[in-house]
Amino acid sequence: MARTVNLTSADALFKEFYADAGTSLQNAQTPLASLLMKNKKVDFVGDQFVAPVRFGSAVGLGYRGDGEGLPSPVAAPRQRAVFPAKKAYAAVEYSREAIIASRNDRGAFAKVTVDEVEAVLEGFMLHNVERAMFGNATGVLGEVDGAVTGAGTTASPWSFALATAPAAGDTPKGKRQYFPQGAKIDVYSAAGVYQLTIEIVSATESAGVVTLTATTLSTGAASAPADPMLLYWEGNIGKEIVGLKSIAPISAGTLYGISQTSNPKFRGLLKSITGALQYDDINEGIEELAEESEAPDLAICSHSALALLKNLSEDQKRYNVAEVKTVDGKIGFKGIEAMSSEGSFPVVASQMCPKDEIWLMKRKYMQLILRQDFGWFDDDGTVLMRDPNKDVYSARYGGYFELFCSKPNSVMRIYGFSL
Repeated sequence: MARTVNLTSADALFKEFYADAGTSLQNAQTPLASLLMKNKKVDFVGDQFVAPVRFGSAVGLGYRGDGEGLPSPVAAPRQRAVFPAKKAYAAVEYSREAIIASRNDRGAFAKVTVDEVEAVLEGFMLHNVERAMFGNATGVLGEVDGAVTGAGTTASPWSFALATAPAAGDTPKGKRQYFPQGAKIDVYSAAGVYQLTIEIVSATESAGVVTLTATTLSTGAASAPADPMLLYWEGNIGKEIVGLKSIAPISAGTLYGISQTSNPKFRGLLKSITGALQYDDINEGIEELAEESEAPDLAICSHSALALLKNLSEDQKRYNVAEVKTVDGKIGFKGIEAMSSEGSFPVVASQMCPKDEIWLMKRKYMQLILRQDFGWFDDDGTVLMRDPNKDVYSARYGGYFELFCSKPNSVMRIYGFSL
């Protein structure tokens, strides 16, 4: 007689334990995403979001004498920002026997499922949201540089460095954190032609140079990575959300369908630094933003840049002498703040921010626009779904969203400094 399995109890437990997991994105590893989720707006109608934007003030102005006509009304230049929701996904997989064996035991079910759920949510938050926010919507992670060694096999994996001075525009220098072990990475030519897919074995970083080792998963136009091919998460090319590099690109482009060349105020400010970073660079950036639009209320950088700023702050530290109650020793200090004409604001570190960049921004103009909150897909009434080709059950997590900056010239990108 055929065996019938009822997954209702397992599905109910999964929803009970994890229905709200990850929806707030309040995570120390994803500070920018956590801050901007407080400004989230579930406001997509259909596939596109449309928002009016204004590039300046009205210019129907002027002084007049007695009896003279009033100035002719001239409205501020305006356009419409139009963009679709980008689609981000994550999947978790469990063996069928583990799910069936634990479906009627809450404790056993939690032990079987919790670790993989946490890992998937962490990966989704780090790479689909936080990392993408520092990108340029293309999904590019780095550029292959120099000689490539190895055969792409387990016994002899590919080994190559990432370019510290990429040839292709806003291509990042790459960070070790962008390439976790086991990540599947697509390799494309600079012209956008698919070459091959590799799997990351390890990522190391020394003296600012990231070196990857990887094995081959599939091949296309090429059978090996080569200089100057570009790296992307599998399937991500051209599909990621608008990132800060799209808002403040080195070369003006198009943002939300609006030309940044024709409308220069629809582009963030740039401050390129050669050599060491100084506090004067931050102060100048703050005042340039205040002069252009408004003073910032958030600075975000890498942990390396934050350490550098802390070192610069050594002679500005304040010491509070208190009675010693413990034998714990401490080195350094909790954090630093920057000061604008409107008051102090935090300098926050994100492991996904490029090492040689600091971003200043006004948070009220940065918003995550969602079609619905991030969550587990259960459109057919169930979260756990049987894979017809494997003896496993899987659950899908994700959301449809975009990062919207209504005032790009309230953002400044400080970049290029040495560490």
